[in-house]
Amino acid sequence: MIALLPGESRALFPRLMDEMYGLRLAAARAHAGRPSGAVHPLAVVDYFDSLDPLYVLALDEMECVAGALRLLPTAGVTMLNAAFAGVLPDGLRVESPLIWEASRLTLRTAGDARAAEAAIDRTIGQLGVALNAIAETAALTHLVGVFDRSMHRLLSHRGCAGETFAPPMRIDGADMFAVLYEVGAAMNAPFKSLAGDATAPPINLADLERLRQTGCCR
Repeated sequence: MIALLPGESRALFPRLMDEMYGLRLAAARAHAGRPSGAVHPLAVVDYFDSLDPLYVLALDEMECVAGALRLLPTAGVTMLNAAFAGVLPDGLRVESPLIWEASRLTLRTAGDARAAEAAIDRTIGQLGVALNAIAETAALTHLVGVFDRSMHRLLSHRGCAGETFAPPMRIDGADMFAVLYEVGAAMNAPFKSLAGDATAPPINLADLERLRQTGCCR
């Protein structure tokens, strides 16, 4: 299941946010060359989280977070324009109401290797299908992704890494890649293949909470 959590409503769902931050922490600790336990606080929560992004959460059958990312409009402040400003081709600045940025992709990878691989496929697929659906609903033309090396590798191996358009940047001990997706059927296809039947329209948690508070959803 895909759940959408607007940043301004995060305080209403502390368990889901804690689980997402836990995935970020695990990913930061796994970076090669980082001493055990040595994690900069920004590896878990950074400035861009304070901008109230839209969090896209993949939940398993127990409604626990299996994967997550965040979305920000490029018409505002983004990780891409802040971190990659010096290396984008021809001084390019990605800034358009028709383009949003996806960043901080994290996946749950623990457990039996074979089962984990299948779960990763499913989670990547669900998140990608949801991203394309969100983008189409918002009449976007493109999405840009800012992913660390491990996430970029996972996406590349599955044929859904997008088009790299800038040299990787080293940020807090991790190589970060900037990629571009054109919204539409071509973007959706590889993600849909990974997700299989495990797709459904995203659920907006803030809307559900408003319904619950008005007594319309129990």
